[in-house]
Amino acid sequence: MYSEKYMIGVWILDELMENEMFCNGIIFGVNLYQNKIIAAHERGEPINIGDELFFLQSSREKLEDLLSEICR
Repeated sequence: MYSEKYMIGVWILDELMENEMFCNGIIFGVNLYQNKIIAAHERGEPINIGDELFFLQSSREKLEDLLSEICR
């Protein structure tokens, strides 16, 4: 039979591994969606969130739009 101290150590390691796996899953999911958003932007496609469509602009694209409006 294992000692109580050993069992507590095993429980703590199990908890840490579960937390690490959870965090890795969150990181993977965020990276996956980040890649989907970037790909949609590169194709010029909207991103559907709820009932609305959103188009993303880079800061360079936004600056070009602003300058072209100002210079008209």
